[in-house]
Amino acid sequence: MIRPGMGVFSQIASAMTTRRILTPHRSLSNTAKFLVSQTPKNLASPINLDFNGAFKSKKNVSNKIVLWKLYGLFNKHNTHLTMVAVEEDPNFLEKNPDLSYTEQVLYYMQLPHHPKIHVSAGQLGFKKTQRSEYEAAYQVSSRMFKLIEERKLLSPNDRVELVLRNFGKGREAFLAALQGKEGSSVKDHIVRVSDSTKLKFGGTRSKKLRRL
Repeated sequence: MIRPGMGVFSQIASAMTTRRILTPHRSLSNTAKFLVSQTPKNLASPINLDFNGAFKSKKNVSNKIVLWKLYGLFNKHNTHLTMVAVEEDPNFLEKNPDLSYTEQVLYYMQLPHHPKIHVSAGQLGFKKTQRSEYEAAYQVSSRMFKLIEERKLLSPNDRVELVLRNFGKGREAFLAALQGKEGSSVKDHIVRVSDSTKLKFGGTRSKKLRRL
């Protein structure tokens, strides 16, 4: 019990050292509940020691999806596809009335991106050199389009932007799958195609060529 005339946190610290409250058999959450039970009831505001939900992010249901982005990374040895939702908070200005004009513009220029689906050749069972082949990239593309259709991510008025990077074999396979029957549910939503391949001008010596 808490003894009068001694600080609450001092008594908690002494109890933890003498009685070993935090043991391998007692979790952090149970320890927090024990400490709360030992706190006097006449305290004005009890301490919130709930560690179970401390790191759980709460989904903001008020956010709306303004754009979808399909990122394609076509390396020499693998193909990665990622479907990302660009979300906007309609009440952002009301929640942040003290922001400057520049900060408001930056928010709308850099809206939060939330990945929804990611598919790579390794996830489909392709090993080592097989991941760099045309067939592997084609199956990755087909799998991505199938997941988008199964999860019903796209509504009739949704817009999709393609962001392509690098020039591996998977790039041609992805475009072929997109123009075929596999991508029929996605290609009508595409409003923009951009390339984010990095161009090297001088710089340091390149990384040693990877050989499989």
